[in-house]
Amino acid sequence: MTIFSVVSLTGCKNKDSISSGDKEKQIALSKEKENALDLNIYFGSSNNSTDSTDLSKEQRVIKKDELLGETIINEIIKGPSVKNNLNSVLPKDTKLLSFSIKDNTAYVNFSKEANISMNAYKEETCLKSIIFSLTELPSIQKVKIFIDNKDTNVWGNNFNLTSPLGKDTISNAKKK
Repeated sequence: MTIFSVVSLTGCKNKDSISSGDKEKQIALSKEKENALDLNIYFGSSNNSTDSTDLSKEQRVIKKDELLGETIINEIIKGPSVKNNLNSVLPKDTKLLSFSIKDNTAYVNFSKEANISMNAYKEETCLKSIIFSLTELPSIQKVKIFIDNKDTNVWGNNFNLTSPLGKDTISNAKKK
């Protein structure tokens, strides 16, 4: 009888530790799903007919924070509303070529139209605008900026943009 009790208690202990590990995985998956939108995107069917209006759907998963990050950048490009007495930090013809988030770092790639000459103050204002705005999202702590896939000789070349920057590292990136 005693041996049976010891064996059954040991079995319960292992089962509990396995289930707590499963719970952690479920929580992680749940958080990941909360940050995702499952969408159906429709395209023309692949029947090669030029007079067909048939559609087929493709399922896509879009990360909410990446969608919000893109929106934030596009709002920065759009500039302040007319009723505010604020200044744009990027030219209006700037395009966002790509945006992604990986390991709490946002990767922002602007079109070549963003690469205008800036003095050190204007460049710092532009960097702060982008970094402070994006780090409002909980999943972003740093920002890596590219212009036309390049991170050197950008704007006034007053800041080293070869590494991701956070709110507290902008001033350290200033070239002397």
